[in-house]
Amino acid sequence: SSGINAEYGGAIAPLNVKVPAQATTLGPEKTSFFQALSIPTKITKGTIEILNEVSLIKEGEKVGQSESTLLNMLNISPFTYGLAIENVYDSGTIFSPAILDITDDDIISKFMSGVRNVATISLAIGYPTCASAPHSIINGFKNLLAIAVETDYTFPEAEQTKEYLKDPSKFAALTAAAAPAAEAAPAEKKEEKKEESEESDDDMGFGLFD
Repeated sequence: SSGINAEYGGAIAPLNVKVPAQATTLGPEKTSFFQALSIPTKITKGTIEILNEVSLIKEGEKVGQSESTLLNMLNISPFTYGLAIENVYDSGTIFSPAILDITDDDIISKFMSGVRNVATISLAIGYPTCASAPHSIINGFKNLLAIAVETDYTFPEAEQTKEYLKDPSKFAALTAAAAPAAEAAPAEKKEEKKEESEESDDDMGFGLFD
């Protein structure tokens, strides 16, 4: 439930309460409430207008009777009251309510962490599992590649690596040539778009400077 009622005067405020500057619907006869609380007001068109935002109640303070009454008159409900769940009991098990906030991403993250642990242990003891198999295959390929590099033995997947080690300058030249080509591509697209726009204007019977 939310709100603050006059009978709650004396309760401890769970948060700071401020009254914003506003034009109220209260008549001049209610001015005394504002004066008692040192809230600057003026009468505008027969109703009370609050001139400035005012800090009415500070967190941890007791709510006074006047403050409670004024908030009710202004229809301001700053507090929310309810039950705070400390523990959850289900089927003989007691657990923290934080467990209820677990998402699918949390479950996937925990599962993947377990898979990584299984893969690590399997690789360490040399026992193959579904989790360690991809790592074993990659490690085996790296070993084959190392052998191919050090010897005359070769296979298709090792050719590019061996070629690079023989003459790294070839790949450096390819990388340097690829960079300008990548930069030129957006410029060409922009030029084509501009030409299409001009052709479209001509088709409609007028040009940019007609």
